[in-house]
Amino acid sequence: MTCFQDYWAAVVAAWPGIWLADLLRYLVVAGGLVVALACAPAAWRERRTVRIRQVAGGQPLREFGHSMLTVLVFSLVGASVLLGYHAGVMKIYLVPREFGWPWLLASFFVMVILHDAWFYWTHRLMHHRRLFRWVHRTHHQSLAPTPWAAYSFAPAEAFVQAIFLPLFLLLVPAHQFVVFLWMAHMIVRNVAGHAGIELVPRAWLAGWWGRWLTTTLHHELHHAHGHANYGLYFVWWDRWCGTEHPGYQDRLWALAGRLYQARAARRGCESKALASKEDQTPRIAISPHTLTFSLRARQLP
Repeated sequence: MTCFQDYWAAVVAAWPGIWLADLLRYLVVAGGLVVALACAPAAWRERRTVRIRQVAGGQPLREFGHSMLTVLVFSLVGASVLLGYHAGVMKIYLVPREFGWPWLLASFFVMVILHDAWFYWTHRLMHHRRLFRWVHRTHHQSLAPTPWAAYSFAPAEAFVQAIFLPLFLLLVPAHQFVVFLWMAHMIVRNVAGHAGIELVPRAWLAGWWGRWLTTTLHHELHHAHGHANYGLYFVWWDRWCGTEHPGYQDRLWALAGRLYQARAARRGCESKALASKEDQTPRIAISPHTLTFSLRARQLP
């Protein structure tokens, strides 16, 4: 009993730090993206906008308020992970050589793949008509989500999302750095999915990323239409289970084509400007007796 009391006291003392870490992870990534998008050129934002509906008045503030409650839930679940670690039931380890470097590297990908499966099936379950109102409706109040919607959950949904970590660590050993990296990856992908502006490079959209990984457009369609595109990181569950939005691929290729055309147009303008500049450059003509300057003035079509 004394040991448990010591563990409990240690967790209670550590909880404010856990809460602050969860809060800062959300604020830094979501807030950083909001600032970055506000500072980005308007033309760049317009080309990459994938919004289907309009952001409602007061929506970002509502999303932020719900997210603060989610941060609280996440921090409490994080405190339970720490308690389990002290009690010896959570398989977190601190020394890389304990399980070897190959497992340390592989465990991150295992964690991401399993989390994606957990998210897909719990997300799809939360869309059941008997659960949606009580668990998932809060998140779907954002028909056109902003980065602040990344944590905009009802407490029940926040708990469902958070419980993956202790369940994973009960069964699978993971180094503390891998857990940190997984958390960073999770919030970055989550915020990007709610950005309303496609952040992935054009070549990736038309290549490996577009084939295997979710995009901002992928999740935007989910918020706008509901019953499709349930995946978090990968598109394969939606494709295997027939829940991918039927217009997603066409919209994705149209977006990639639009970005390609915009890039080609910019390069064409730059090439014309460079050629015009070169045509106005003084040329030195050298003869055996004199040096003369001649100015070419070729008219561009």
